Amino acid sequence: MSEEKVRVGRDRYLAQNNLELSSYTNRRFPVFFFKWPIWLPNPGFLPVHDLHHVVTGYSTGLIGEAEISAYELRGGCGSLMIYILCFGAIFFGLFVAPKRIWRAWRDSRGAHNLYGTEIPYDSLLEMSIGDLRQQLGVPRNGFAS
Repeated sequence: MSEEKVRVGRDRYLAQNNLELSSYTNRRFPVFFFKWPIWLPNPGFLPVHDLHHVVTGYSTGLIGEAEISAYELRGGCGSLMIYILCFGAIFFGLFVAPKRIWRAWRDSRGAHNLYGTEIPYDSLLEMSIGDLRQQLGVPRNGFAS
């Protein structure tokens, strides 16, 4: 999988989670509290956030979003809205799986994320997942393996 293109990994991630590329341009996006959606304004970073899922291997859902939030906080966030979302996800995740959230925080030390990258998004999609992981300081098989 690490030689697979990021685009292929992203498309698989979207399909596995019943998500669509069109969600990237929607004005709002849902954050689920159990099965109830809370609609928030789209800060425009969903494409990069989804690449973080591909690179790290963290899932969606409460625990996976808390794990990815720990990774994103360690690497710096792109906006105040993302900081708020990350802190919120971690807060709820700590009640459900504190050891996993702590491990995600610990493992992310020294890793980078794509918020603020100068690499064009289309160029990121053409990289191999392994190369992008190496560039970001993420282990060869991601964090969730």
